[in-house]
Amino acid sequence: MDKSKLGWIAWSILPVLGLAYHFGPGQGVYRQDRAAGMLVKAASLDERAQSAQNLAHERHLAWVSARKQAIASKAPADERAAEVAAKEADEAYALASSAWRATAEQLGSAQGLLDEIGSPKSGEVRVARNRALIRAGEISAGVNDLESLLGEMTDKGLQETSLAKHARAEMAAGYYYGARLLRLSGKPTSEWMEAASWARQNFRYIAEAEAGTPGDQQKNLELALNLEQNEGDDLVALPLARNSPCNGNCENLGKGKRKGKGKKKQPSENKDSRGAGGEEDIPPGW
Repeated sequence: MDKSKLGWIAWSILPVLGLAYHFGPGQGVYRQDRAAGMLVKAASLDERAQSAQNLAHERHLAWVSARKQAIASKAPADERAAEVAAKEADEAYALASSAWRATAEQLGSAQGLLDEIGSPKSGEVRVARNRALIRAGEISAGVNDLESLLGEMTDKGLQETSLAKHARAEMAAGYYYGARLLRLSGKPTSEWMEAASWARQNFRYIAEAEAGTPGDQQKNLELALNLEQNEGDDLVALPLARNSPCNGNCENLGKGKRKGKGKKKQPSENKDSRGAGGEEDIPPGW
């Protein structure tokens, strides 16, 4: 066979090889690249959402201050100022919630692709998505999926990994936010107290795994304990934590179904009160 015929044969099979790569290894590379692009966009959306959240919290603090002034003075002008501050805070929180929801949707799309290719990064993205859902006000959805993730990791013996610790920290924060909002909305004590208890126990669980770490490890547990012990009027006077939504879907909080075996198991708890923790302390807001 002469060289010209060999050349034509080689040229003719190139498209076949290209298709084989496209429907084989190429698909994995394509999905990886696409997921990477989604995560870059998600990082930008997360940054915008955090900025919107910070602004909402500033407006919230302004409302708390204006409300205190109106209560103290009982002056019509101060009461009107408090009403304006409340409206501005509500609007800012609505924008922040929308921004977090967009972040969660982008992360969800990236997670789907990473799941398809079996990427180990999928778990990290799943935690980040649930974090965004919680801050958007979809507290039950975020907490329940984190509960399922921790159940899956426990079944695999991965409950003490850094990813599990991160998931537990975000879940505990979600329980705290949800318990606070449930209590402020006038739900029965049994509902918000159960959520507050889960926040406290999970914060303590993390702290005991990091025994001897000072500082912020104590703060989260104290927040959860204050929530359980404060009188209702005292709680209303306190600002929300910085990254908490101002309202949200807290129904069926903690009622998620584990994909792993068995029922939801409470973290072990003893009388040690060394504190709580998480990779990030619930930011100040008290």
